[in-house]
Amino acid sequence: MKQIVKNFNNLIKKTIFKLENKTNNNFQVSTFNKYVIAIISILFIYIFYLLIPLLYDKNWLQNKITEELKNEFNISLINTSDISYRILPRPHFSIINSTISLAKFGIINIYINQNNFFNKNNLAIDEVIIHEANFSLFKSDLKRLSANTKNKFSTKKIKINNSNIFFKDNLSEITAIIKISNASIFFDEKKLLNLTDLKGQVFNIPFSLNYQRTLNSKKSKRIEIEANDLGLKIINERFKLDENLITGTNSLSVLNSTIITKYNVLDKIIEFKSSNSRMHNSKVNYNGRLGINPFDLDLKIDLDNYKISDLFISNSIINEFIKSGLLFNENISINTLINVNSKIRDEIFNDANIKLKILNGKINFDNSIFISDDIGSLEISNSDLFLKSNKLTLATNLSIDIKDIDKLFSFLNTSKNSRKDIKNIKLNVIYDFATNQIEFKNIKINDNEVSDQFKNIVETFADNNSNNLTRSRRILNELIGLYEG
Repeated sequence: MKQIVKNFNNLIKKTIFKLENKTNNNFQVSTFNKYVIAIISILFIYIFYLLIPLLYDKNWLQNKITEELKNEFNISLINTSDISYRILPRPHFSIINSTISLAKFGIINIYINQNNFFNKNNLAIDEVIIHEANFSLFKSDLKRLSANTKNKFSTKKIKINNSNIFFKDNLSEITAIIKISNASIFFDEKKLLNLTDLKGQVFNIPFSLNYQRTLNSKKSKRIEIEANDLGLKIINERFKLDENLITGTNSLSVLNSTIITKYNVLDKIIEFKSSNSRMHNSKVNYNGRLGINPFDLDLKIDLDNYKISDLFISNSIINEFIKSGLLFNENISINTLINVNSKIRDEIFNDANIKLKILNGKINFDNSIFISDDIGSLEISNSDLFLKSNKLTLATNLSIDIKDIDKLFSFLNTSKNSRKDIKNIKLNVIYDFATNQIEFKNIKINDNEVSDQFKNIVETFADNNSNNLTRSRRILNELIGLYEG
């Protein structure tokens, strides 16, 4: 190699001397031309220098790159036979169709330091950029990757572009796909922490993720997830106090609500409580206990001055979470009590005790009760929330007890001539979450069957999209008039 460089230098000198002798005899070379010649010569030499890695032995190069990737980035690359060298946009080796244990790479570009190409043994990697990779991750892989973040990342970046992460269950079935637009992984020397930044899509929803883990005595982790299209932002920060105790804070912002949770983790049991949380500008307090394996949750929620009807609008947090289908899992057990106090006008109910129970993939709201201090109460029984053919349906019995019929008639603006003595109403309801349609069956008033005409008018409530307080009052007064008493 040294002999090649020496011969090249001699060639340049002879060419320049020859040009100088010729110009001395015929014409004078301007200073500008001298600069041009010098620049072209330097550029030619630099290009020649950049091409030196083409002379490296291919087998040696494959072993060297594999070794550097393993030592610097903990990447155990398999199949590096299809390797090529390029100088643009900056010197790098490009490997096609390589693999690691968790992924297949379309293209991996390995950018190298330009300090000394003459000494191939000093070959060093500056940056790794991966294109069109497909990662396949099982639950056990996630635990292993999390454990690896305890080790210091390289200060040199790994970048990932236009790739996919496939999450799989124990049967190798794909449960979720994350499309990565771009991501970077490295150790931040200024902040002294491992850092992962990712932008991508999941379920066609764009999101960004930032993960930080310190390597000092604090042993902290911080993860931030943001999905602007959903108005969603999640921040979780935790500290490991000792081998058995973890403490942290989780902040969830979505749909004009901010839920802040402080928690402790001890022996796989999570105890948590709210801290200055608000839901739709109403204060919310909660506390609970969660067992991780298996998933077992006991939760109590208190909502102060909250509009009860907002719990059942189509885009409420509860509805969206139920419609996701995540709760229909035989390994999940949940007991939840939601106490709601409402002082909002034009609300029928001012108090509610909602009980949600999930066991063996079955969901019910039995013994939930909605209370109007002036009028009476509504109780839910024999309820069943089920998902079939991607169709979410609630079937339940409702029992309405009237405490003060005069106040009910006053609320409905019922004429005095139409008022009847009504003490109790019982019926079966089937509600379709997808279409927002309601089906009414087996209607009884004071334990008496109602007429067919009564049933026909009740069906006008079927399309819940068109229901409002004014319309409901009008129809209910029409039904009261039909009831024979």
